Amino acid sequence: MNNIKQKDSIINIDHYEKDFEIMLNAFKNAKSFEEQNIQFEILNYHRNAYQASENEARINFFRDMSNTEYNNQHAFFQDSEPRWLKMTAKYYREILKAKFRKQLERKWGNQLFKIAKIKLKTYSDEVQEDIRMENRLVSEYQELLGKAIIPFDEKKLRLSTLASYLESPDRKIRKEAFEAKSIYFKRHASDFDRILDELVKTRNRIAKKLGYSSFVKLGYDRMHRTGHTPEDIVNYHKQVKEHGVQFISALRKKQLKRINISNLKYYDESYFFKNGSPSPIGKHEEFLEIYRFIFHELSSETGRFFDELIEKENIDVESRTNKMGGAFASYSGPEVAPFIFANFNGTSNDVRVFAHEAGHAFQFYMSRHSKILEYIIPYDSCEIFSFTMERFVWPWMELFFGEDTQKYHFSNLTEAFIYMPVVSVVDEFEHFLYEFPTATMQARKQKWRELEHEYLPERDYDGNEFLDKGTGFYEIGHLFTSPFYYIDYDLAHFAAVQLWIKQKDDPKYAWESFLKMCNQGGRLSYPELLKIANLESPFEDGSMERLLEKVKNWIDQVDDDSF
Repeated sequence: MNNIKQKDSIINIDHYEKDFEIMLNAFKNAKSFEEQNIQFEILNYHRNAYQASENEARINFFRDMSNTEYNNQHAFFQDSEPRWLKMTAKYYREILKAKFRKQLERKWGNQLFKIAKIKLKTYSDEVQEDIRMENRLVSEYQELLGKAIIPFDEKKLRLSTLASYLESPDRKIRKEAFEAKSIYFKRHASDFDRILDELVKTRNRIAKKLGYSSFVKLGYDRMHRTGHTPEDIVNYHKQVKEHGVQFISALRKKQLKRINISNLKYYDESYFFKNGSPSPIGKHEEFLEIYRFIFHELSSETGRFFDELIEKENIDVESRTNKMGGAFASYSGPEVAPFIFANFNGTSNDVRVFAHEAGHAFQFYMSRHSKILEYIIPYDSCEIFSFTMERFVWPWMELFFGEDTQKYHFSNLTEAFIYMPVVSVVDEFEHFLYEFPTATMQARKQKWRELEHEYLPERDYDGNEFLDKGTGFYEIGHLFTSPFYYIDYDLAHFAAVQLWIKQKDDPKYAWESFLKMCNQGGRLSYPELLKIANLESPFEDGSMERLLEKVKNWIDQVDDDSF
């Protein structure tokens, strides 16, 4: 355990693995449940120390991608992943055949053992080099985005700082900004094509070596999906097609009326109000102070959580050259200290993104008592916590938006739904990629456009031949880095909206339900988490229609024409 230096994210992998073997043997040879349980906790502390160190290396690298030392540390953990996975497989194998397994399950929950069973299928020594290749390709994709420079408005902008132009009230500027972004992706089209093609082939090769018929089931197992299946997702897509697409079309008609145009173009899709999106009041320092006040007002738990973020300086939201774009939450140190990473650009999205990532980080904070990696970050349900936090901070949004508060509420609710069919496009596209791994790039792009036509009937690329050829997926990061994760956003949003509805009726009950879910974290599967919070499953027939009816009732009470 002492072979990890948290300060600079260095680890001696040989010493670490030797310590791991000693601890694993102590666990195997325990003579009583009490002794095996102690060794179980020691093993999990050791595992978490590695993961926290890797997280810190990733955070450092994304904060400054030009730093050679950080680059090397990040690359080291990527190259070491096969050895880490091999150790993890040994851990899973031993806990499944543990002498006192029944008692361990009673104490720690059976979800870990369910995950262990499926995860054992996801690794063997035979795929070590393939996993290294997969990680290198993912890094290459991330660098293409992270180091992107877009010449625009006599400036050299990053993708994150171009965002304000993409939402400009001036339609001409919006169009030109989107075209400028397209130029970058077009210039690097061969790189994006090659990376995706090699990722598909590499992942398919891994799946075959592991005995899967395709990467689809392997992808699901990697996501720790013990509670729902591809068939459940098919039923969900069916409901999106039957009810979601129609609902979004109605929202688009209201949008056209608000922004006073007759035909929606692709560069209009994210422009929702004639006077532009609501702009947050205050500067960077004031922003964080406002959120500090909000989290202290929301609950004692969120207050203590935010104080820890500030005390440990675990917030980085400034957009800088050589900083990776996007936003995420993570943690560092074996004590699981939450960390929030974002790129502020002065738009209302800063407020939403911070609440979103704070929701993730808060769940890590509340689940860390488990000391089990698989419970701290629940792969199949973690987005529930982020989307719910976006809505639970609504009562204080006036501090950011003043008289534009209702506009923000309307925007925050409806825009997430407008994104719903996009998520289904991505998910169906991923299934196509891995069900037909030998398809040509032309066939893949054609499939992408077919899905856009099916789920996004209003999409009009207005003569942008590059996007019209089906290249819109280039900037969908999860498609390259975390296949089959994207649908989790929509499934989580489905649960979060139900909690928002409960919050309007009974704030105390809604918060207690949410806190109960946070405390459980990954100890329960996605369907089980819904159950303990008394939420309806998105896989049930009619559930989409019932939820959308409640949302429609709220929307109809808002005079959005005034926005």
